[in-house]
Amino acid sequence: MTGPPLIDRAVIDELVEAIGADGARSVIELFVAEAQGYLATIAAAAAGADAAKRDDARRAAHSLKSGAGQVGAAAIAAAAIEVERAASTDAGLAEPAAALQRCAAETARELTRLAIRD
Repeated sequence: MTGPPLIDRAVIDELVEAIGADGARSVIELFVAEAQGYLATIAAAAAGADAAKRDDARRAAHSLKSGAGQVGAAAIAAAAIEVERAASTDAGLAEPAAALQRCAAETARELTRLAIRD
């Protein structure tokens, strides 16, 4: 079974239709920028065993999942769900956090490419 697509182009198309190409570009750029803060919070939690940091990671993953859904970053949303689940339990956080980081880097490149092209 394969995971969700990196980008759900239909969501981006709906965003462009709703707020125009310039508005969609701004929203995508904002998402990419804000995602970096969420990813840093998650990485910090994955590096240690602090319960408060795990809760910070859970909240960051939840916020990232929501933002990703709004810009069609389907793979980030799915990876963020895994981080959120791991952070909510005693499960290892390093692996899902690393997978999310890789997915986010690839998605950011693709979203930026799409934003420039449109």
